[in-house]
Amino acid sequence: FHFHNQRRARQWPNSLSATSTHDTKRSEDVRARINVLSEIPARWYRSVLRWQNLNREKKTKLDELPAPDANEEYLFYQTLAGAWPLTLMDAETYSAFVQRIEEYLIKALREAKIHSSWISPNDGYEQAVRQFVHSALEQNEGNDFLKSFIEFQATVSRAGIFNSLSQLLLKIAAPGLPDFYQGTELWNFSLVDPDNRRPVDYARLKEMLASLDNQTQNDASPFVTELLDRPEDGRIKLYLT
Repeated sequence: FHFHNQRRARQWPNSLSATSTHDTKRSEDVRARINVLSEIPARWYRSVLRWQNLNREKKTKLDELPAPDANEEYLFYQTLAGAWPLTLMDAETYSAFVQRIEEYLIKALREAKIHSSWISPNDGYEQAVRQFVHSALEQNEGNDFLKSFIEFQATVSRAGIFNSLSQLLLKIAAPGLPDFYQGTELWNFSLVDPDNRRPVDYARLKEMLASLDNQTQNDASPFVTELLDRPEDGRIKLYLT
């Protein structure tokens, strides 16, 4: 890593350092969370096996084969771990989140070109996958998968915060010109376009930045401690930037 940085400082000091763009399949913060899974492989493996068993009856048989297939189901769990919001969701927000996951998987299906494609969409298969997503994420007392997943995701979410902050600091401090994609000044758990092109609340960002400036005029240490104690609102990421 240091050798690469030294070479870049010598040969390409003005290269762009981008961690999210308009075309990333998963935003920088989603990837930082998914990286956590590589650090807890045994727990992740056991969890996926449990979830597959809990969701077995939620699949649809098409030509004697389950939809989604094993790879697509794995992508579903991995994407959920990366994209699940930090804050509690009301009914409307939750419905929108389920819709985002659904659209992400349909796009993945078509780009994989195994069970569907852009040129020849397989409506039956895609509908089965949509139904699986809705069933797996249905909020009711009997959904043991959702309970298990939320408990698991809390650990990934916490560790992912520090992965994201570390990644951000490296981007800023390493050789090259750091680039900040619109909306990623705070936590951003977006997926492939058009999910990563949703409107950015610039007024809120401007207000938060002004507030940070005001509260760090003197000794910033107590304020930084407060930001770390309440990382959900994203101010810690904006402060570091």
